[in-house]
Amino acid sequence: MSTIRQERAAELLYQELSILIANELDDPTLELLAVTNVVVSRDLRVAKVYVHQDSDVQRNAMLARLKHAAPFLRRQLAQNVNLRAVPELLFYYDDTPDQAARVDALLQSIAEERDTRRQDVESGPAPLSGSYSSPDFSSVDAQKEDA
Repeated sequence: MSTIRQERAAELLYQELSILIANELDDPTLELLAVTNVVVSRDLRVAKVYVHQDSDVQRNAMLARLKHAAPFLRRQLAQNVNLRAVPELLFYYDDTPDQAARVDALLQSIAEERDTRRQDVESGPAPLSGSYSSPDFSSVDAQKEDA
């Protein structure tokens, strides 16, 4: 359970890091990076920063570049925010948007399949081709009589 102080610090860091990463970093591979969440430890010494990028940049390379830029980001945060101590920044890739898109696609395909089945039922049963013959149960009846 997080305290109000943690939530306020996390929100402040979220806003500032979103701006800093989008505007201040010179790395072109980090241009389309979005900060999705910030979680601050109870003592406000460590901040877990969750990021997501829609492009096909390797996650590990992106996280390594962010780790390399962390001292610069901490210096900028120290100048821009009013915190006693700027927390250590730990970056993690957030795959929640990817999972949400996958779930949406699955739900859409289920809805389309349900619509096609409903249309098939509404159009009526398909006529049977050829003649229909009932199954031969005489051997089963004979076995019952013997028993």
